[in-house]
Amino acid sequence: MSAIKIGTLAFYVVLAVLALTQGGSAVGDWSLRILVILAIAHAVEMVVFFKVCREAGGSLPLHLVNVFLFGIFHVREIKAAQGAQ
Repeated sequence: MSAIKIGTLAFYVVLAVLALTQGGSAVGDWSLRILVILAIAHAVEMVVFFKVCREAGGSLPLHLVNVFLFGIFHVREIKAAQGAQ
């Protein structure tokens, strides 16, 4: 797993912890809003990049989960792997 993906996961964990522990405060509310916005954006990316994931080979569901979590970072890895073939 790349450093950018690890950093992204760490960012999600921080947002989730803040949303859960600071519920009702401005920090907790904004953390939850950011998580929801990111979830919507990544869901849209799953639709946009579905064809790229399907053509990448391997597990389509796994590629889609990775696009949902990491977005363009995973798509770039797919395209780099396709260029290396």
